[in-house]
Amino acid sequence: MSCDAKNYVVSCAVCQTTKPSQRKTAGLMIPIEPQRPWEYTGVDYVGPLPRTSSGNVYILVFVDYFSKWIEVSAVREATAQVAAKKFISDVFARHGSPSYLISDRGTPFVSDLFEHVVSVLGTEHRLTTAYHPQTNATERVNRTLKTAIRAYVENKHTSWDKFLPQICFALRTAPHESTGFSPAMILYGRELETPLDLVTASIQEAQDHARAALSDSHRRRKHYYDLRRRHVSYAVGDLVRVKSHPKSDALANFTAKLAPLFTGPYRVAKKMSDVNYHLIRVDTGEKAGVQNKTCPVCCNIALPQLCTAGDSLFFTGGVM
Repeated sequence: MSCDAKNYVVSCAVCQTTKPSQRKTAGLMIPIEPQRPWEYTGVDYVGPLPRTSSGNVYILVFVDYFSKWIEVSAVREATAQVAAKKFISDVFARHGSPSYLISDRGTPFVSDLFEHVVSVLGTEHRLTTAYHPQTNATERVNRTLKTAIRAYVENKHTSWDKFLPQICFALRTAPHESTGFSPAMILYGRELETPLDLVTASIQEAQDHARAALSDSHRRRKHYYDLRRRHVSYAVGDLVRVKSHPKSDALANFTAKLAPLFTGPYRVAKKMSDVNYHLIRVDTGEKAGVQNKTCPVCCNIALPQLCTAGDSLFFTGGVM
């Protein structure tokens, strides 16, 4: 009787779409572990910022996942043309073609022009899944840049682009907490000339140390990250619901606070990786794109005659 009652309650479609989960968030961390400089590169725009006397409004940031070296440019527009041009001049011409370029799904990075340029240069472009920006390492660099700019400009907010060279130099020569070395040391095997008499090491020693330090950092971060997570896995054919992210619309008298938390059901069509799944809608067969499993439970045993999944998928996550 109690089992039947439980199955009846968790099969309620309204409950599945409206009630939040009280369980740990699903999905353990799968860190990106580069083995050499410029194997993985992140890209992102910062802005808009106050327009400077040179007409700059945005900052375009490239970061090497291994050495943490950054290439930063003040630009007037956040477009695909600018991103492609800077990728050629700031990354390809200086460091060669990265194996992988990771970006969010912003309009400049999903354009045919940008995709074509990256592909022609021999780099595989990977997109972070929606609502999970921490996959892109530039997010942290962006916060650091904003903090540094804030310290430099004081009340002269239209002069921020004048301080980017000094800020970049500081970030390139400061030891990074993940590697224990400065980006310059890992990339060039020497420190950039500064007033400080820094200890030098060989490129191989620095990179070996960086690999060990990064691996330890990943294990440490994964340990604490996974304490708040639980392992889940889905099979092709499982039925799931997807976390929704509605936006309020005052004109339509619609508030996100009262909207359903989940949509669906969807069927797992293909397992892309340990965390990413390709879904299709059950009712229409329409493709729902790649989703990530890091979400609260909502679905348990939804409609036993239809659903076999124990959890739901969340529209967020790692890299396609």
